[in-house]
Amino acid sequence: MRLALPLCLAVLALGCLDPGNFDPDGGRGRVNCDTFSTRWPVSVVDFSGMPVVGATVTATNDTDASKKVTGQTDGRGIFLVDGKDLGSGAVSVVATFNGSSTNTGRFTFTPSECAGSVVEPPDLRLQLVRR
Repeated sequence: MRLALPLCLAVLALGCLDPGNFDPDGGRGRVNCDTFSTRWPVSVVDFSGMPVVGATVTATNDTDASKKVTGQTDGRGIFLVDGKDLGSGAVSVVATFNGSSTNTGRFTFTPSECAGSVVEPPDLRLQLVRR
């Protein structure tokens, strides 16, 4: 009888432990990886190097022109390009503001399953050019 109470308490304590992320069949749940979640910054500056707020940035996948992203730079002159929208490979980026535009910049995006995707270069700075 002396062992019954400690044994019951031990069984109750074991029942409270978290078994982790197990499926009902006893196996572990599948880890879903999002391979295109990398976002990289594109900054746009004017002729003197100051950030441009409200510049239109367009990024296009070089091998699949249907994969295109367009957006506006924020209060710091930065637009975040999302690899999920553009896919892998080479990406061309250009910005325009009040009739001026930048030269074309380029990224290469290589997705990697669950290990962090690679973007070269890690960021891009585009400067408006006088035409």
